[in-house]
Amino acid sequence: GSRVDSWFCGKPVLVAMPDGPEGPESPEGPESAGVAHINQHAKEHFDGVLACTWTENKGRILRSTHNYQPGDVIFTESPLHIVQENEASAAFKRLKRLCKDFEDDFDYEPLWYWCAIQSLTPQQLKDAKVPGCTGATPEVQRNLLLLHHDEVTEASQAAKILAKELAPRADPIIIERLIQIWVLNCFEYSDNPQGYSTYFFSSFMSHSCYPNAVWHYTGADHVLRSRREISIGDEVCISYLPESTLLQSAPARRMELHETKQFWCDCERCVSGVDDLSRGLWCPKCSKGRVFAKTPEAGPAKDASLLASQLIGVECEACGEKVSKADAGKLAVSEKKLHDIVEKIVEKNLSVDLATIKQHEAFIDKHFAQHVLADLAWEQFCSHYAAKHKVSDHSRLLQRRVEFHKEAYPGLSGAHAWALEALGDCLKSSSSSNGSAAEDERHKVASNKSAPTKKRVWQVAAKEETTTAKACYDQALQILRLMFGDDHEYVLDVEAKIV
Repeated sequence: GSRVDSWFCGKPVLVAMPDGPEGPESPEGPESAGVAHINQHAKEHFDGVLACTWTENKGRILRSTHNYQPGDVIFTESPLHIVQENEASAAFKRLKRLCKDFEDDFDYEPLWYWCAIQSLTPQQLKDAKVPGCTGATPEVQRNLLLLHHDEVTEASQAAKILAKELAPRADPIIIERLIQIWVLNCFEYSDNPQGYSTYFFSSFMSHSCYPNAVWHYTGADHVLRSRREISIGDEVCISYLPESTLLQSAPARRMELHETKQFWCDCERCVSGVDDLSRGLWCPKCSKGRVFAKTPEAGPAKDASLLASQLIGVECEACGEKVSKADAGKLAVSEKKLHDIVEKIVEKNLSVDLATIKQHEAFIDKHFAQHVLADLAWEQFCSHYAAKHKVSDHSRLLQRRVEFHKEAYPGLSGAHAWALEALGDCLKSSSSSNGSAAEDERHKVASNKSAPTKKRVWQVAAKEETTTAKACYDQALQILRLMFGDDHEYVLDVEAKIV
């Protein structure tokens, strides 16, 4: 392996860099990667809590120079650059007109191009044809140009038009690079006016479907927290996927990342040949044990299909029998049928009658032991049960969703916390309904002296549901506090429900 000098509490620390799936590492890589500059920035602004190094396959990655426990704050970073629409700016008005007049050349919304123009330096904006551009400092632009983007060898027609009509001193290649950088690295900053922001150090963290860190906002700042134990030398990864998508099957996650981020994930949950815990079915031999599909082969995939080949030869947890090719085909047919059921309900927004829902539930119970498609179906069924005021059915499926989220993802999960919160809401609502029934019954008892004084079943149930709801909220809070901190709105919303 290789190694890189980093900093720990202001003192040099030697961090071991073992060669791994990301390929051989070198401290800095090519000069254009800017690793030395990134590490100097980290030392000056974040006490060197993470060290950047270059890898052959993944490019720049960040490794920890500290040990962290779940919930620890690793660093807080303010935006590198913020750009908002400005209807009072003549330059922005001119840009919008260019986008309209040359709509075949401008593939993005005007704000993307405005972000690029507002990232030009004062020197590049000198002699601008229209006033109203404030631009960025040379240091900010230097950092922006270090963010991820594909190599640009030729400017798009849009970049050439922007240079000609707005900033004649700016190189169209630089404008093109800045456009791509904003498209690939920005975050939503504001709604009115609409605005985007970029972050520097945060942008060098790689993705994992089993990340050891999670970021959230505090105001405009990025706060990075540990969501698993992190040791000195560990690569620090976040998820580029939403919390709910982390529960998807490996084929679905990999395709989503390819379509949105242009890479095929090979993290520890996606690496070829491991159990896909979001894709468990009942054994076709004994019907008592679970069989889990294997993750896809490495490299590109045709689509996100759940293939029968990924079930061939997998072993039942109970009877030990291996799934035959014929049985794998049957299991894949069941998966396809459930996929179509979910798609039909979601995409066509169909209202399903209760009898049909019960039939779908029976089908799921027969074939699916721990499967994301079952969870997605239950999500839809819960909405229908809630609309029909079928509280017991609603809470029953919410409990199954909670269990799936706990088992399918092996760590702190926002989706698991929000499923617990939803279950708590359902139980709390149910106890309130029972409380209203209890109040009506008390009036009856008061007018009937011969009525028994023994507690009714619904009185006991209401108390038990309130207790269970609080337990759900408490479990949700344990997760959310570690992931987002005590003051985050996710935490405060749940705390308010307990009060």
